[in-house]
Amino acid sequence: MKFEKKYTLTRWTEWNSFLDHSIKDFFQSFSFHPNILEANRHTHSQIDFLTNVVPGEKDKLYRKDELTEAVVKPLPDEEIRVSGFNSSACSLDFAVANNLSDREFCLIYDSDPEWDNETIMPIPIETNEKDIVKVLL
Repeated sequence: MKFEKKYTLTRWTEWNSFLDHSIKDFFQSFSFHPNILEANRHTHSQIDFLTNVVPGEKDKLYRKDELTEAVVKPLPDEEIRVSGFNSSACSLDFAVANNLSDREFCLIYDSDPEWDNETIMPIPIETNEKDIVKVLL
């Protein structure tokens, strides 16, 4: 089973709240939370850039240490890349889909995703303390 819905971001600086609203809209549309977010490389890179340069954005992130499984905050001088998002409501993996336009992303619920020919692309997302973001260093 697979459901998809496209969204277009109007302001780069509001990407995190727009994504939150989009996840809620997706759930209202399909009664399933998305598990994949697809966007083109430029869209991913812009969001990644904003998270690394806008003061305070990294403070909203948490990462899970691969070795110890501990949940920690990234260091202020770390350049971060986020590869996924987990919350009590949903868990998203991020993928590149270059057929999408800039500022456009597609939320997907796929009960059996096949990742053979797709690239998981890091992307940051605003979270609260209960959420865990998978960060690639």
